[in-house]
Amino acid sequence: MPHDTSDAPIGVVGGGTIGGGWTAAYLARRRPVLVVDPASGALDRLTSYLEAVWPSVRRTAPGAPALVPLDLLQLVPAEELAAAALVHENVPESVEAKQDAYRMIEAGVAPEVPILSSSGGLMPTVLQSGMDHPERLVVAHPQSPVYALPLVEVLAGKATSPDVVTAVLAHLTSLGKRPVLLHREIPGYLTNRLTFAMLREVTHLLAEGVVDARGIEDAVVHGITPRLLIGGPLTSLALAGGPDGMRGAMRSFAQTIQGWWSDLGTPQLDAEARALLIAAADEVFDGRPIGEVLAARDAAAVEVLALLHAQDRDTEPGA
Repeated sequence: MPHDTSDAPIGVVGGGTIGGGWTAAYLARRRPVLVVDPASGALDRLTSYLEAVWPSVRRTAPGAPALVPLDLLQLVPAEELAAAALVHENVPESVEAKQDAYRMIEAGVAPEVPILSSSGGLMPTVLQSGMDHPERLVVAHPQSPVYALPLVEVLAGKATSPDVVTAVLAHLTSLGKRPVLLHREIPGYLTNRLTFAMLREVTHLLAEGVVDARGIEDAVVHGITPRLLIGGPLTSLALAGGPDGMRGAMRSFAQTIQGWWSDLGTPQLDAEARALLIAAADEVFDGRPIGEVLAARDAAAVEVLALLHAQDRDTEPGA
């Protein structure tokens, strides 16, 4: 990003939840944001979203101003993206919609300006086909809520410049994100593959009548999740191996784990399975509105991150 500076504006195409989350992350660091969203009432919706989440934004970005710095936010036509240091694309998860967006963006910005796609599973090589400057496209898939969760999956296409990838990784790190670089293209990337691997077994367990929906939710929320707060599945298994860590786990549990793997379900997401998941979600929500559950999840994510950040500070050398 040759002309990037700390005060150069950031372009955001698509002002929905994901685009709004990116916008919040930048405004929290007093970075100007240029939003392109032709939908009627886009600026009012984005402003309302920012004001609603700002207390949580301030908890995850301690230096954020007390109020949303709306003076740093502009809704602009695409041609005014020319001033942007980079552009986040957040249009619907469709190759055609995203390629249309790239044509629009490329018509207005210089060839060296990186374009970061928030796609959650499309192949960047496919996305960048037909671009005038495909070397600038990088997938930067955030986690929701984007303003709070630090992980961003970074994935390059075949035509992507390694220098652009390096610059994007450095930029995301400077934004307070924790980018994870995938070494090759794969459908669904990383977090979605891990998440939906669990969902596949959830579907199997429900179909087999092993447990009900609330039992599954309790198992994950009150059993699995707390153990994964400090380390992921590799850490969890290594800790189960005692003093010898993963070596001990492999000696003790390899045959058992292989037996469990062999017994995992391989359900199809047919009409029956879809109806099963819909009924299970209805049971778990128990009439609560989606918006209420979403707000509670995001608030909990902020609380957990605050705890993890405090623990990180306590374990720093000299603390």
